[in-house]
Amino acid sequence: MRLCQFVSFVVVDGGGRVADMNVLRRSVVLSVFVTLMASFGASRAGAQPMTQGTPSQPPPHAGEVLTTQSGSVELAEPTPFAAPQSLAAPSGQAQTRDGPDNRKRVLIALNPLGVIISRYSLQVEVLPLAHHAVTLNPFLTSGAAFDDSFLGSEAFTGYGAELGYRYYSNARGPKGFFAGSSLLLSSYTLRSASSVSPGSFASFGGALDVGGQTVIGPGFTLGAGFGLQYTTDGGRTTSGKPLTGAAALIAGGGVRPRFLFSAGFAF
Repeated sequence: MRLCQFVSFVVVDGGGRVADMNVLRRSVVLSVFVTLMASFGASRAGAQPMTQGTPSQPPPHAGEVLTTQSGSVELAEPTPFAAPQSLAAPSGQAQTRDGPDNRKRVLIALNPLGVIISRYSLQVEVLPLAHHAVTLNPFLTSGAAFDDSFLGSEAFTGYGAELGYRYYSNARGPKGFFAGSSLLLSSYTLRSASSVSPGSFASFGGALDVGGQTVIGPGFTLGAGFGLQYTTDGGRTTSGKPLTGAAALIAGGGVRPRFLFSAGFAF
């Protein structure tokens, strides 16, 4: 205001005439206001950094060298997210239908080949551990031990069992290739029409077997194999004659081959 008052009394035009003091006063005030506003806007612009118009930089990628004031830094590859063990997918052997957690542990089967020679047996296998089976094979037999038109005939009956062990190549149950051994125990009775007292004898021995077995569908099994067995020689009729026919195959002594075939169900 002091500047405006000073100008209103001092300013004159070039011809010596005093200018209109009111008009001049308004002009000076307007120019001062514009100057102050321009100075205030410049100070605000210097205090706040400009963000508009600055092009955005793409984020650095893994393996890229990032240069900073302290030096160059190479970005490492990101670590992939690892799912917790409880949420991760289990192995294929544990999730399969017949995996180790759901393996077949018991097998019950029949031996059809024995029926041909009148030997009726049942095969039971229990697998307490993967690959390992304990086997039990009880049997009954009945037939003719000796038949002669002159000397007559003798009836032959007996029973026994095989207790053994098998190792299976497959961990899911009684399937795959197998190898095993067993102990043989049996007792037989001979009856003759001409003899009052029947004769009897016992037999024991061992066997070694190899073969294979498969599981079909929900648990049906088919198995086959062969081996060698040894049993003591106790097979004689009451008249001292050696056993013949099927009785010789079942109760005869010595080393003999044996053939295996079974059909059953595992669970």
